[in-house]
Amino acid sequence: MAYKVTLVGAAAHEQTPAIALYSLDALGRISGKIAVVSNGELNLAERRADIVALGPDVENPASLDPAGLVTLRLADQLPQWDKTGEILIPSQWWRGWLGLTICVSGNAYHCRPIVIDPLVARAVGLGLRQPIFPESCQPLCNGVVEVWESTTCCWPFPILEVPRLIDSLAAFLAANPIMFPVPPLPDPGPVEQGLAARVDAAVGAGKVSTSFVPSSTLAQQLSTLRRLSPQDAVTYIENYPSLWRFWPRCDSSSALLGETALNPDGSFSYCYRYYPYFRFNCRSSYFYKVKQLINGVWTYVYDGAAANQYFAADETADLYTQSGVTCFQPPALPGNDFVALSSIGFTSTGNLYSNWLGATLSSPGVEVDQTQVGDTAMAPLVQNAGLTIDNGAPWATTLSLLLTYDSALQSDDPSPYYYRMSVVQADQTGNPMSGAATVVLSTPISWQYFDAAFNIQSQPLGPVTVGGNQGLYQIPYFGGSNPTWIGDQFHQVLDTTQLLNVISGGPGNQNGQFLLIIEVFDQTGVRLVPQDATSPLPSDNVGTFSYVRLLNATDTAHVQWNSLTHVLWVDNRPVVGSFDYYQDPAGTQVCQFLTGNAADSFSVGYHAYHTVMCDYRGAALQGPPPPSETFLWWYNMTWEKGLNGGSGTLVSASEVNAPAICPEPGTTSAVATSTFGTLLGSDTACSFALTLTLQPKHTNGFGTLSASSWPAAVALSLPAPPCPPCPPIRLD
Repeated sequence: MAYKVTLVGAAAHEQTPAIALYSLDALGRISGKIAVVSNGELNLAERRADIVALGPDVENPASLDPAGLVTLRLADQLPQWDKTGEILIPSQWWRGWLGLTICVSGNAYHCRPIVIDPLVARAVGLGLRQPIFPESCQPLCNGVVEVWESTTCCWPFPILEVPRLIDSLAAFLAANPIMFPVPPLPDPGPVEQGLAARVDAAVGAGKVSTSFVPSSTLAQQLSTLRRLSPQDAVTYIENYPSLWRFWPRCDSSSALLGETALNPDGSFSYCYRYYPYFRFNCRSSYFYKVKQLINGVWTYVYDGAAANQYFAADETADLYTQSGVTCFQPPALPGNDFVALSSIGFTSTGNLYSNWLGATLSSPGVEVDQTQVGDTAMAPLVQNAGLTIDNGAPWATTLSLLLTYDSALQSDDPSPYYYRMSVVQADQTGNPMSGAATVVLSTPISWQYFDAAFNIQSQPLGPVTVGGNQGLYQIPYFGGSNPTWIGDQFHQVLDTTQLLNVISGGPGNQNGQFLLIIEVFDQTGVRLVPQDATSPLPSDNVGTFSYVRLLNATDTAHVQWNSLTHVLWVDNRPVVGSFDYYQDPAGTQVCQFLTGNAADSFSVGYHAYHTVMCDYRGAALQGPPPPSETFLWWYNMTWEKGLNGGSGTLVSASEVNAPAICPEPGTTSAVATSTFGTLLGSDTACSFALTLTLQPKHTNGFGTLSASSWPAAVALSLPAPPCPPCPPIRLD
């Protein structure tokens, strides 16, 4: 039967709580939820419970205090309810069920493991080493944070309990000197003998943990408490929830409030309804547990209870662990309402030589890019345009492209809803090459996210055709009601091996300088251009955003055109190495068995180069000049004697070509030289394995591509010693 629920005293438009009916066991504890009030009515289909309670509707009924509920004997109430068809709830009860919205937040970090090695763990426990180096920590991602409430009752804290709390804390620290070490000092001096014994005992007992980083906070708090007066110590204890657990005469309880996903930058937040009416002499603090899906299994990588790290609701919780998985963090861009290409793989576009003319200051705080001079045009290309800045590396294989944009753009009008990326070969004036087709990138892209049950789901972004524009992809905004995207996902991929080079006599397909063009569109497929665009087309709509280009690791500049364009120098050709000949005192040898005296030279002729230095050689073509440095990063030639007979290097060089900057057919080989004696040592003959290794500079943004190696073999020997004089022959 359905009963009308009336909240006595409720005014029009007054906020009222969500209400539920709970069953109680014989001890008065909540045993389950019977029904919830919906549309002002309570449908009581189940009447088997003897004792029931009305209270706020919460996800976890165990978190409620029965003392704050309206407890009723159902057999006594049903006749009245059946008669009137109405349940009356007095205002002094239901107003206490409104609760407060409490939000907690924090950040989770993975730090380089430091206590795996027992010697390092011992040094941390003895205060000889810092337990954490912030520069070694990176944000955790792709995980779920459990939010726990810890309730400590029997307040207020009595001043007479201060010594007992100090003793309890000291005993805990003495038993766990590695996980909770003393603060390291610049000059610790001699190690106290008792501390050394406790540390050694902790190492032997395995009292270490990778689910949190050792913290000296408790030891620092103990030192502070010992210096304070009892009254000041009470105030200090009340301000630090991590100390409440050491109050010997008071019990604490914990309850799981809920779960929330980690953002790709390691941050998290969680909000819930809090009912202070039920907490007369209790106080709440919070701790967190972090789990990640590792090899298909949810694995805890941080445990705040084990770390004894408790936080107040308004305190940002920074969680540090030595296990777990991190995600790449794109460079942080200053300002608001921007769209940028932030990285290729894990390489910031601030390291891409696509901004050779820099920027000028157009207004206070606004730098304007000078390298892009048109919607899809750059200034005349300079020698290294499109290479990485740090070592002049070209791009190769498949590139993963990451956009960065202000999520506040989602609420703008008009709002960027789609993005598109295109590529076209560039000529030396910085314009699209005549005769080259502009190719819209159309690789299917899907992003993964956590659903409400923290299962990983997938959502396609595109490509779609909207408003006649092909190759559009939905912008995956962050925050708000958007999906909780996992980290390390990219907006587009560019297979550079499919790029065509239209220059006759050039480096061929898969190689050359190309323009990467980025555009955004509204939900109807109309192209949006920046608010400071130089010359919008009639078919464009002006947005509220700005395109920005990364100039370096920290600075950006506005690109005041209808699209954002970068130049990429692509080269998929491998480095080239070869063994050409061996040479001994007798001259150039084809045979690989050579003989010489210990002081005689042994030489190897070889080539090591990259073809880029030969491109457009001696011809006035449309292609670029060779780069300022070769795409060969370094090479070496090593030798290994017999089986485990020793090894060494014949030659090693970096960022050079051998034998010449462009080895034409028939060019003289480079020569690596040693001596027979140096290689043979105490042996008179032995075989040798030679390896020529070339490391290219080429990168896909995640790192440098692998080195290439060429093997060879040779046998060296010293001349046989002459026969000693023969004795005279006796004829008798």
